[in-house]
Amino acid sequence: MIKDQNIPLYKSNSFGKVYFDTVPKLSSTDLAAGTQYFDIHFRCNCKGSIQAHRLDFYMIFLVTEGEGVHTFGLQEHYIRKNMLCFLGPSMVSAWQAEAEEQLGYFCSFSDDYFNLGRERKHFLSQLPFFQIDGNAVFQLTDEQAQYYQTMFQLMQAEHNQRSEYSDDILRGHLQVILNKAYAQYGTDTFAVTDTSHAAIRLLKAFTTLYIRDFETLNEGKVIKLKKIADYADELGISQNHLNDTIKTLTGKSAGQLVKDHLIKQATMILKHSSESISEIAYRLGYDDPSYFSRYYKNQTGLTPVEFRSRHGKQ
Repeated sequence: MIKDQNIPLYKSNSFGKVYFDTVPKLSSTDLAAGTQYFDIHFRCNCKGSIQAHRLDFYMIFLVTEGEGVHTFGLQEHYIRKNMLCFLGPSMVSAWQAEAEEQLGYFCSFSDDYFNLGRERKHFLSQLPFFQIDGNAVFQLTDEQAQYYQTMFQLMQAEHNQRSEYSDDILRGHLQVILNKAYAQYGTDTFAVTDTSHAAIRLLKAFTTLYIRDFETLNEGKVIKLKKIADYADELGISQNHLNDTIKTLTGKSAGQLVKDHLIKQATMILKHSSESISEIAYRLGYDDPSYFSRYYKNQTGLTPVEFRSRHGKQ
């Protein structure tokens, strides 16, 4: 649980540098007169870690690729593909990626923008998924995800082309998205994710243990990864319980998470060091460089040599 003290509040003109590696330049339409604000982007360069913070506007985002642990108010959820997420103003939020690539649509807007010309000014604040104790994360089916992705694409196209009626059209699209989500909220066809704090804590503890073992790479040493059973012993649980919990949260086994991180580390070393493939394989715990090369290709589609060639390294 995040302690609610000294948590920064980010406004529309400052949150981008916290969320993304490359910050989009806001146009005059993004920062309209007064406190009206609307923006939508497809993002492929979200930061891997975002400390606890608040926003002074609303945000809806659809995850199309990637995964990680996200805090929404009083809840923590494991986020992955086909999840629709909602953030309300002043809701405490934090993020820790568990995959290298994070893709998705981000739509952010102020209540003044949404409420312009509306009689029901309290519509947004009454939606359960924007409330601190409400469920803010929904697991979508492929069909549901495609529907919301189409809506985001329509908004992005309208926002980019701009016309006299664009803002009215964008508000209309937002209304449709919110009405659709509210109508399906809590139904069997719109599953609300229910992630226990105990499961999230176990995932975090396991992640901390195996990442700590990888830190020897930074010292130029050979990595010595433990067996999953050893990690389970350190955590005081059975291997089956560890695997079942990790699989429920991430869709992957505990061993696969470790292997994914190993591939990520191997890629970084291949890209940034001048060590030979054999030396890198040995540092990563492989006695047979050819086996390492085959495994790397199986996971990435490229051999280590091919990867280096594509990135200008021989």
